[in-house]
Amino acid sequence: MKKSMLCLSLATSVALAQSYNLGQVSVQANTADEMNMFEQTISSKDVSRDNALTVQESLDNLSGISQDMQGGRGESTLYIRGFDAKRVGVFIDGIPIYVPYDGNFDYGRFLTADIGQIDVSKGYSSVVYGGNTMGGVVNIVSKKPSKEFEGNIKGEIVLDSNGKQARHIESINLGTMQSNGFYAQMGASYSKQDHFRISDDYQGTTEQPAGERLRSETEDKKASFKMGYVAHDKSEIAISYSNQKGVKQQPPVSDTTFAKVKYWDWPYWDKETISVVGQKNFESSYIKALAYYDTSENSLYSYANNTYSTFTAAGSNFKSRYDDYSYGARLEYGIELEEHFIKAAANYKKDVHKGYDINKFTNAETLTENYEDNTISLGIENIYTITSNLELLAGVSYDRKEADKIYDTNTAFLNMLALETQSSFSPQVALVYALDESSKVRGSVSQKTYMPSMKDRYSRRLGSAAPNPELDNETATHYELSYQKQYQAFVGGVTGFFTRVDDAIQSVTYAPDPTLNQNQNVGSFDHKGVEFDLSYTQDDIKVGGNYTYISIKNKEDNSVKIVDVPRHQLFLFAQKKLGAGVSVYGNMKIRKGAYENKLDGSYVINPTMTTFDVKAIYEATSSLTAQIGIKNLTDELIRYDMAYPMAGREFFASLEYKF
Repeated sequence: MKKSMLCLSLATSVALAQSYNLGQVSVQANTADEMNMFEQTISSKDVSRDNALTVQESLDNLSGISQDMQGGRGESTLYIRGFDAKRVGVFIDGIPIYVPYDGNFDYGRFLTADIGQIDVSKGYSSVVYGGNTMGGVVNIVSKKPSKEFEGNIKGEIVLDSNGKQARHIESINLGTMQSNGFYAQMGASYSKQDHFRISDDYQGTTEQPAGERLRSETEDKKASFKMGYVAHDKSEIAISYSNQKGVKQQPPVSDTTFAKVKYWDWPYWDKETISVVGQKNFESSYIKALAYYDTSENSLYSYANNTYSTFTAAGSNFKSRYDDYSYGARLEYGIELEEHFIKAAANYKKDVHKGYDINKFTNAETLTENYEDNTISLGIENIYTITSNLELLAGVSYDRKEADKIYDTNTAFLNMLALETQSSFSPQVALVYALDESSKVRGSVSQKTYMPSMKDRYSRRLGSAAPNPELDNETATHYELSYQKQYQAFVGGVTGFFTRVDDAIQSVTYAPDPTLNQNQNVGSFDHKGVEFDLSYTQDDIKVGGNYTYISIKNKEDNSVKIVDVPRHQLFLFAQKKLGAGVSVYGNMKIRKGAYENKLDGSYVINPTMTTFDVKAIYEATSSLTAQIGIKNLTDELIRYDMAYPMAGREFFASLEYKF
């Protein structure tokens, strides 16, 4: 097999030189010069091409992924082949950063300014990540410098359909790679949204009149820093730090048949991460170690009325805050043994959740809940090169989560809250066969589990549910068959998938008290579908796109639907160079067939949404680029959640200077 250690340590980063290779985790070790049959990658060039301001917008352009807006939480989320965000492992530079309490992650709050690439695994994923990757993996990889001095400064302004400023975004990145191997990278970004305007097709209601979206102001600011050293043998060590602070308002419900009226705000939504990682390369092996500490803090105010300033002694209005954090470590070892390349990994993760009630009048705080979990994951995987055209990949992981602490001042069902342990055994196997130098086929079977979150087990949902700490794991068995082909300027692929989910967690009527619900393992679902990807690249033109079809059925009760997942999703784009530094770009998205549920329990299908984005790009020099364009050209009424309409037509202009 004779892979060089450069290939082993850099993996895909050879092709994407500005990405932080220590932050990457890959199933295949030698993907630099080959088609990757297991991960899809969004490069920083793709992000710029699509003018994707957030991680959410970037991911929505991949096959098999659909974005969603959880209106009641004010969060942007996504689904991978029908699996929601808490069943998808989310990592930044290989560090798990989803919220410990509920496993969620707000993709819309993370800007793309400091991102080198985003790697996505669906179904089959590396066991190195650790547990809770049932629905897939998203690994956001930061930038890394490659020159003695480099960077960029960018500003963008967004106008609503009436030409009024709605948002502005500024960012700066600076980096240095010294000849002696030392490097440093820093970045800062700021985003302020004053409002957005709903499509003119929206018919106003009492709760939300037509025009500007009420209480849609948000603010996010982030600073990050990385410092490291690369030795002559490509061994590397680095320390990283990032701090993000946010404030967001909660727009009101626009349609009370789909959601209850509430008056919420988040005074702050903050995240901080520090990590140290190192990799030592030997002649035919390497060892890699990672340690991290990650915090998620936010506060929620629920007001008494639409003045968003009043609290009453009685009623559902309240003040609260969550103080969550995780710390953990990973040890990874890889070795080449003739035709085998073996990786073994051990992960440890400690999750802590603290919930506080804040007195509505005195602001005095009371700790009301404190939960802690410990998770250990052990995994090993092997790439066996049978022939020059055939590879066998196999892996297995063992994950164990132990509830370490339960403190809850809510005395209802307190006798039910017992410390429980969950464990899972997850095997996977794949065959990759190269039909010729430009085409490959892959078949795989993988079993993944979702271990219930703290919220799944303990939450009373504001008095409407009974806890269930004895919940079992959900188990998904993924079957995939894919084909990729490169032919001259064309690159294409097709993937068929079928996933059987057993012991799915669903909220059902709690038998001892029918006025309450309870999470129970009562569901069994089949996810099946197909994904098509195709692109064509020549000197002055690039066109491409993807299409996804997915069907999800509840085997036990076909009347129960998975909501927010479109049955059909199409993305097409084209970019053409016109000369003199000018080029034009446009894309189209179609989303069709997503179910939505009403408050009365019935289902409707969301209206089909078709959007067009267009822009002109002017590269005045190799360093200076200006863009001007329109998002949602036809002013389509966008509603991922029927009670929370999104922005209509928007105009934007940006200026970027690279050095």
